[in-house]
Amino acid sequence: MVVTQAAVAARGADIATGFAGSFTLSGGQFCTKPGLLLLPADHRMSDALREAVDGSPAQPLLNQKIADGYEARAEELHSAGAEVVASVVGTHEAPGPELLEVTAEQFLADPDTYGTECFGPTSVVVTYRDDRQLREVLDAVEPSLTVSVQAEDSDVPRVRELMPALMRLGGRLLWNQWPTGVTVSWAQQHGGPYPATTSPTTTSVGTAAIDRFLRPVAWQGFPDALLPDALQEANPWQLPRRVDGRPDASG
Repeated sequence: MVVTQAAVAARGADIATGFAGSFTLSGGQFCTKPGLLLLPADHRMSDALREAVDGSPAQPLLNQKIADGYEARAEELHSAGAEVVASVVGTHEAPGPELLEVTAEQFLADPDTYGTECFGPTSVVVTYRDDRQLREVLDAVEPSLTVSVQAEDSDVPRVRELMPALMRLGGRLLWNQWPTGVTVSWAQQHGGPYPATTSPTTTSVGTAAIDRFLRPVAWQGFPDALLPDALQEANPWQLPRRVDGRPDASG
């Protein structure tokens, strides 16, 4: 999630509240949980973020394996030197939400540690000094299901420069919205570049999700009587199709 300085100035408290609600939702176990929050270095949102996270409850994780993995991953972040912005007391099975912070320099020095997902209620703030450093961080981030931008209309020229990096990173791009809200619709794309998904051309949510269960088959040289209805010369289903590369007038 990328946040601009103008967005911080206009609605920093709302962004803090929305972000905390998104990354702690269901114990941080949504596949679209925002794991990285990229903020300007002088964001002055620490108090708002701390207040928002402190108001989020500890919640149980799905099973022991996830709880063990979460604890180990969180310890890696602590050992690497991430600063604790906010932390809620919980238990091993139901950990409290935690927000950590590192500088862009720290992130770029060890992107594998700070950029690898921590599945559970932990997220990492990465502070950047300027647009050049922001692009460097984006270039070092591993692709994921979503990329969110919190910005103002005045940021459009700046965000336009970031679009190639943003499109490389995510299957769903959000403008001033939260990635954990996934609408089941015709236009939904719930997938992303590898390693977010192994099939980046399909979606697992929305009407186009049926394509995940389809496999193309070519019928070469078969007589009409053996072809599926959709492929027969008479086109009984009246499907739009091409014959020898030209639109079929019967469809």
